[in-house]
Amino acid sequence: MMESETGKYLLSDSHRILKNRNWLIISPAEVQSQEQVVVDDWKEKISYRDGQLLLKHKPADSVEVISNNGKALLDQDKIRFPLILRKWKPGDYFYPLGMRKKKKLARFFIDQKLSLSEKEKAWVLEMNKKIVWVVGMRIDDRFKITANTKSVMEISVDQNLSKK
Repeated sequence: MMESETGKYLLSDSHRILKNRNWLIISPAEVQSQEQVVVDDWKEKISYRDGQLLLKHKPADSVEVISNNGKALLDQDKIRFPLILRKWKPGDYFYPLGMRKKKKLARFFIDQKLSLSEKEKAWVLEMNKKIVWVVGMRIDDRFKITANTKSVMEISVDQNLSKK
């Protein structure tokens, strides 16, 4: 395995050994599911398999913009329900914050140097088939707060909580 290319893996009934650059990652074999959570209306907490999203409304003048991947600050007026929280899939794309051109998530994950197991754990929050946030990583530039923003939707992720 050490001589294999990055991304190659061996699978048994219970575990997977994955080659990731200079490392071998041993992890439990997970059943891949097409999970999704549909959020029809405003909720303060959205629970999903890997944690929870916490939503808050804030006036724009009370928000301090800091770089924090675990928190998304979105222009509330650009957000419409229903929102869909789902696993990413091949072909997904978004406009990463600060970029004017779209980028496929597969390429974004390569640029972020994510391992295969990290990619498999990635979730997206979408609205009208547009990705709003790659959860815990980057928001879409089309939903960022600007000088004209009046109300902010703050979404924070807690992936350490288990679904209750």
